[in-house]
Amino acid sequence: PEIYPSFIYLRFFHGPRFQAHGGLIRGVTLENGDKGADGVALMRNKLPNTHLFSDDRQGLLRDLESMPMVIESTFQNAGLVSMELDGMQCLPVGIKKLRILRPLRGREKLVVRTIQRSNLEGITSHDVIVEGEHGPLLMMDGLNLKSMGPLSENLLFTLER
Repeated sequence: PEIYPSFIYLRFFHGPRFQAHGGLIRGVTLENGDKGADGVALMRNKLPNTHLFSDDRQGLLRDLESMPMVIESTFQNAGLVSMELDGMQCLPVGIKKLRILRPLRGREKLVVRTIQRSNLEGITSHDVIVEGEHGPLLMMDGLNLKSMGPLSENLLFTLER
């Protein structure tokens, strides 16, 4: 079952106005046992605050401003993976490598796959790929999140795999 934005808003301090994540689709387990989740990255026309970039009247920054929102959706997806697997609320603290593979094309639907690779002393490390209708958009190696504290009991969850 898909997990909707209201589920996410309860778990992130910045609330719906700056959410770039449209909900979780499913939990994922790789052959080596690493776990993660697939989620939806919201495009410009689907953001809760559709006027966030309204001063770009000529559309010159459309792709440029959309990419930071896509990257924000990767942070949020990785945060949800850390919440599920470790019961911790986390914030991003670094990225080892980010590769933008191609420009965005129109209003394509984007899926973020985040795989947690490790949890060492409260720092979780994740690999991320964002796929669109026209193939992979970006890849991240070593997206690191730092634990800010445990999730309250009522916000814990487990995804079906």
